[in-house]
Amino acid sequence: MLTTIATHQFFLTGIIFMLVLGPAVGNYACSVVYRLPLGKTPFERHPFCGHCNADLQPRDLFPILSWLSTRGKCRYCQGPIPGIYTVIELACLVIFVANFLHFGISENFLLYSAMEVFAVILAAIQWQQGWLSSSIYGYAITCAALARTLHEATIYGWLKGFFLMFVLASIVARIVAALQKKPSAPFDTPWIWWSALIAASVPLHVTCLPLLLLPALAGRRSAPLYAALAIVAPLLAF
Repeated sequence: MLTTIATHQFFLTGIIFMLVLGPAVGNYACSVVYRLPLGKTPFERHPFCGHCNADLQPRDLFPILSWLSTRGKCRYCQGPIPGIYTVIELACLVIFVANFLHFGISENFLLYSAMEVFAVILAAIQWQQGWLSSSIYGYAITCAALARTLHEATIYGWLKGFFLMFVLASIVARIVAALQKKPSAPFDTPWIWWSALIAASVPLHVTCLPLLLLPALAGRRSAPLYAALAIVAPLLAF
């Protein structure tokens, strides 16, 4: 009886903690999404409005709730706050709750949650700017590699998945480019890197769908779908 009560208390406490931690991490991720394309870091200055440059107060920094309370506008200049930032916070909430339910508090939880948050940041920057951040991608692939290595006790799995998917996706890209009579530039094609990231994070049989979708999802608007695949794939694979 006491063991059951303790288990339920841990579960409920964990869920509540994830409901707070997820959006908080998402709030920080929003700073990265806004500042990184400007060549700035999240540590250079206190959070501020991108329209009027006013420093944001604590009441302006509550994830999701602050955006809803001001109806998506700056409290000081009424400038619009893009809804994508609230979507990022919601995505991080889902990531932390889902991974806690699936992995519990473990190395897989930490590494896959970190990888998926980086994937959300990648997708948001690609959605807004049209390019992938090499530094954020490096963090994501490092987390994926560590998670697979810990789970499988070998580096072979993620290396095989990454390089095999990269080669296969590059071949698909060249075929599509040839059919469309356009130049092929695999290293500058975001969906190739997305597919390689997903293939590195989970066994190859889970990544068949991204490969099949590649020709249809070549634009930057495909980024949210690939981020969703990066979030869902570990839950399906492990």
